[in-house]
Amino acid sequence: MSNEMQEEHHEGEGEGVEESDTKICDLPDEVLQLILSSLSTKDAFRTSILSKRWVGLWKEISKIELEEGGHEKREQFLDFVPRLLQVFDCSNLKKFFLSCEVGEDAPQINQWLHGFINPTEIEELKLDLKGIEEPLVFPDHLFTCATLTKFQLCMNHIFQIPSPVHFVGLKNLILENIIFPDSSTTQPFFYGCPCLEELALLNCSWVNVKSVWIPSPLLQKLIIQEGARDYYDDDDNTLDDDEDDVGGQISNFCNIVINGNNLKSFSYDGDFKNVYSLYGSALVIDAVVKVQEREWWDEGRYIDVGYSVFSFLKGLSNVEKLHICGVALLAINCTGTLLRHLPLFRKLVELRVGYLASPIELSCEALLIVLRKSPCLQVVDFLGGVSLPKDASLGPLPICFMEHLKKVAIYGLHGYSVEELLAIKFLLREASVLEELNVFSASLPKERVGKRKKGNGGDGDSGGVTIVVEDG
Repeated sequence: MSNEMQEEHHEGEGEGVEESDTKICDLPDEVLQLILSSLSTKDAFRTSILSKRWVGLWKEISKIELEEGGHEKREQFLDFVPRLLQVFDCSNLKKFFLSCEVGEDAPQINQWLHGFINPTEIEELKLDLKGIEEPLVFPDHLFTCATLTKFQLCMNHIFQIPSPVHFVGLKNLILENIIFPDSSTTQPFFYGCPCLEELALLNCSWVNVKSVWIPSPLLQKLIIQEGARDYYDDDDNTLDDDEDDVGGQISNFCNIVINGNNLKSFSYDGDFKNVYSLYGSALVIDAVVKVQEREWWDEGRYIDVGYSVFSFLKGLSNVEKLHICGVALLAINCTGTLLRHLPLFRKLVELRVGYLASPIELSCEALLIVLRKSPCLQVVDFLGGVSLPKDASLGPLPICFMEHLKKVAIYGLHGYSVEELLAIKFLLREASVLEELNVFSASLPKERVGKRKKGNGGDGDSGGVTIVVEDG
């Protein structure tokens, strides 16, 4: 290229491009505070050494995150937070997150909660409090805060609930490991949350509550998890993980009634230590029902659990996606007469069955009835594998096998069991519109992993089904 052409080329490179000399220090305070709010609280605090202008900027950020980090940093943490509270302007604070060990410092933690939580501005509050030795006292103004939209509380202790409770704007509530004090304060708490759209009750203890009604007309998503035990120890006000369920019986159970006419998503994972009644669930399209089996369960307990599972399923007739574990299906089997009263799942298109490493028999009566009552089913995932005993009788085939079932996935296949192979052969033979079978196995020989086979519809082959074998 000639010098003349090079000059012309360089002259034209900058045309239409306007260079900007804007630096971060030229941005308005409001923008800088948004940037600082995206940093960790300690990093935002450190910017005060940059210049005189930055000294006050961090004091008005909208988010504070305080995490102890570890026992070796506790002394530094306990020193930093009070100094922060002394100089920080909480009038603009919209998001406050605190995660720490409480121990013997409950009075100091109480001061932090009262200081940082501004009832006229706070929108999101997340508290993860461990090792509580005496009750924490939450500021009364928190429970009548009109601006709070998201509240997450995790603590293995009694939740001291004042009166009144009036969360007019609260949409997302997550309660984890807390111990509800009694019926007289727990019931008004849920009455005071009329606008909830998402509710998660994770391993909470209801031993002090006989019954509670949760009226949530706007609720769209509900998650319930229950741990292995639900005992209350009077000496330390914490859940006692060392006691066994005496004599195989559950004591101190709570009747929990949930009314959610707009509920779209529902998930239960636990051992039904409490009795749940779900009303207004006709709009649920995505549901999970998992049961945690206990060693001490006898036949009577399986029947009780079966009735609880049935109670959930009868309210989920319009579900489109359903995940149900094998224990839940076996429990319904134990009830006998309830099987024929399961609802018709007219809209169910995707069914997930079982847990990882927990295979289910294809001849399980409850599973077969669910399949027969799901005429539009298109996808089935066996998450823990599937088998078929040699002399099993499956009765009439589900309609979906002949009209809609297009895809089956089997996880955790061993590949050496005759019962596993019989189940696969049955699916390939009887699911006449099946298009794809995915098999995930960690124990199959490597040369068999990843291979695909497409049948041509001849006798004994897969009838045009694509078979995919993957490692997993």
